[in-house]
Amino acid sequence: VIDRWILQRLDEVIGICRAAYEKFEFHKVYHAINQFCAVDLSSLYVDITKDRMYCDAPNSPRRRATQAAMREIFDALCRLLAPILVFTAEEAWRRSLAKGDTSVHVQDFPHTQDLGRTAIDEVDELLRLRGVIAQAIEQARQDKLIGNTLEARVVLNSDSNVTEKFSKEELEEFFILSDLTIQQAKEASASVTKTPYQKCARCWRHRPTVGTSKTHPDLCDRCESVVVAMTKSE
Repeated sequence: VIDRWILQRLDEVIGICRAAYEKFEFHKVYHAINQFCAVDLSSLYVDITKDRMYCDAPNSPRRRATQAAMREIFDALCRLLAPILVFTAEEAWRRSLAKGDTSVHVQDFPHTQDLGRTAIDEVDELLRLRGVIAQAIEQARQDKLIGNTLEARVVLNSDSNVTEKFSKEELEEFFILSDLTIQQAKEASASVTKTPYQKCARCWRHRPTVGTSKTHPDLCDRCESVVVAMTKSE
């Protein structure tokens, strides 16, 4: 969902910027792109997907999906920023892969693709629940129950059916947690204790499989499989 969400948000930004350029309202272009980069990309998308980018196998489907989304975002932002950041956009464009000797200033603006808002609405719900979890984790930190978020064992009482649409692994990635249990409830709330699981030396998540391998006792099962595969390919 996070990849579909960022592409739907990009589609919205493209529409806003194209309309603003047509009316010479350059300040709207700046505000739309700045908001997209600072909040949607930096604070959410990049933060949520960094685990898969660093720790998944190089050719894992979800890592490749994120790479494809980031490539599309880069391409669109270069084109949209070209009239404003003339030299910076040109340098970025020429240094990017497969662009050759072409100039960004002879490219067309990206077009909207009418991707809808399904993922945006789902992520809005997840962000609301993420806020509930964040409050519980902050209280647990103040009470000295945990040192950081990845040490938390979280039980989320969800009042939204959006949590039933995604797997436990997807929700743990979105909420940036190691140990999550979901329960349906009439009112959203979360409780936090310290996870009993050991910390994986590679991804830093606390997983039940850490310590079970004789070959790589300091790794979780995912990281061990990636390390073994990469070692064989060398």
